Amino acid sequence: MFGTDIADLAEDEGTFVTDIADQAGEEGMFGSGHSHWFKISRLLPTHWYHVDVKIRNEDRMTPLVLMAGDETAFEEILKKRGPDLELTQVQVVTPAWINKTDGWRMEKLISLSTGFNKIGVLVCLLEVESGVVYADVHDPLFRIDSLVEVKKIYEVEA
Repeated sequence: MFGTDIADLAEDEGTFVTDIADQAGEEGMFGSGHSHWFKISRLLPTHWYHVDVKIRNEDRMTPLVLMAGDETAFEEILKKRGPDLELTQVQVVTPAWINKTDGWRMEKLISLSTGFNKIGVLVCLLEVESGVVYADVHDPLFRIDSLVEVKKIYEVEA
């Protein structure tokens, strides 16, 4: 399941990994181009997004959960909003090194912004319902106001 070349196969750190043995049924069994999985994994302990949506299914809206492994995937979901896809709630799942606790947490996301630090690395700012703002940096001296080109990606609608 986790061969030495697995990291090379993943396009980036936000990738979810599936093992073909964990596939439920046959490909296409749940619709053209779709597969269902009993479990997935992540190679690196980085944050990801649990996105509750409603999608149009003929004449009614059906609830669905999407899991976006990084900001690019999350932005793709945001771009699809409209009459056929409604955002219900977004939660961010953060590892202990980001949320400064002893384990993973899933919290309602209030806003997401990105900016660049002093050496040009993209940094994500994750504001959660409690008012805390997490940054996906390991530097203990990091300050939010040191970011440049800060851009708001998402903000919960009131």
